[in-house]
Amino acid sequence: METAVAGPSVARAQAIHHLLERRDFVLLFAGQLLSQIGDQCLLIAAITLISDLSASPLAFLIPALSMALPQVIFGMLGGVVADRWDRKWVMIAADLLRGLLVLLVLLVHTTSGLWLLYLAAAGLALMGVFFYPARNATIPNLVPNGLLLTANSLLQGGYLIALIVGPTVAGVIVDIWGLPSAIIFDSGTFVVSAAIIGLLRIPKNANGSTVAVGQRGVWSEMRAGLSFIHRNRPLRHALNVTAVATLGIGAIIILALPHLKARLSAGGLEYGGAISMLGVGSLIGGLIVTRLSRRVSASTIIGGMLVLAGAAIVAFAFATVYPVVLASVAVLGLCIVVARGVLDTITQALAPDEVRGRVQSAVNLVVQAGTVAAQGLSAFLGHFLGVQMVFVAAGGITVVAGVVAVFVLREAAALALQRHAAT
Repeated sequence: METAVAGPSVARAQAIHHLLERRDFVLLFAGQLLSQIGDQCLLIAAITLISDLSASPLAFLIPALSMALPQVIFGMLGGVVADRWDRKWVMIAADLLRGLLVLLVLLVHTTSGLWLLYLAAAGLALMGVFFYPARNATIPNLVPNGLLLTANSLLQGGYLIALIVGPTVAGVIVDIWGLPSAIIFDSGTFVVSAAIIGLLRIPKNANGSTVAVGQRGVWSEMRAGLSFIHRNRPLRHALNVTAVATLGIGAIIILALPHLKARLSAGGLEYGGAISMLGVGSLIGGLIVTRLSRRVSASTIIGGMLVLAGAAIVAFAFATVYPVVLASVAVLGLCIVVARGVLDTITQALAPDEVRGRVQSAVNLVVQAGTVAAQGLSAFLGHFLGVQMVFVAAGGITVVAGVVAVFVLREAAALALQRHAAT
């Protein structure tokens, strides 16, 4: 039986200890955690702002599309840049530009000004197209193979841990200084993240980080990346499973607040509590993923987590009391961090360094575009069919993705493990 891609067997406590001894990974993790806490402040501020200005779920459709278009149009370009340019400076530039773009939201006061929010959302998505492939392609160069799964899980867990702290930080900031302060705080976290990344000692790309994209041509670089993915059947399967799972899971974040209002007469406090429980679940997932990977095959882990996530979404849809809501979102957070940690490790292991940026760009394209597409479709269908029915459909899609993953990801997991063992 193949195991999850973890390289040499390393106990969870030992793996974390070894990672904490690695200065560059600790800096990257700290900078990302701070930035993601700021993002949660912005998310809550934006959702609150849109909810105050419009009562229809359709109000979320335009920002979802604003975020989707940059992913679709420029998604693979970010991977080309990550493979041909210095990944460190790509991340710094993207962070600084995001810090500026966030400030546009400060100018939104009425419905007629929502276009500025949409513009900011599009700009943030565009910068993410360049930042995340560079970051994810860098991780295997900062940690050894045996710690890669733990590193990915910690980064995934850090994102969802921010869901615990973010709502509380946002609430305190908004209560004391007002809604604009949460936006300014998020802008500041991008600047701090850029400064931290500037301290990292990142090895040069395998194909030379100073080679300009134009020397070979952007389109030829994109085609080379897409051709690599097309020829690599295990990698294609991993991307397909990620895409379908994202469609199922993507709906719950954006429609959770309207659903809680309609079903439980809950408000922002209850929504913040639910999001925090999502983070608690993710923390638990990060703590168990390495141990789980030593006992269960990677394809079974991913499939099982997706099936459980689908069941949690359905439970959330039919919850009539708040404790059931909290339990279901905690389970969802656990499933997300485990499944994504294993999937990220597989995709990193299946790509050599010279094309890893483009592969991670494809992964980011699938996740981000799938998320915003799911959110936009959910907002549209929620308007006509009701939010509860959208959640039921989302849960069903996620369960199907899990069942399929058990079978189609066996080859990907085995091949990735072999490549780890050979390096």
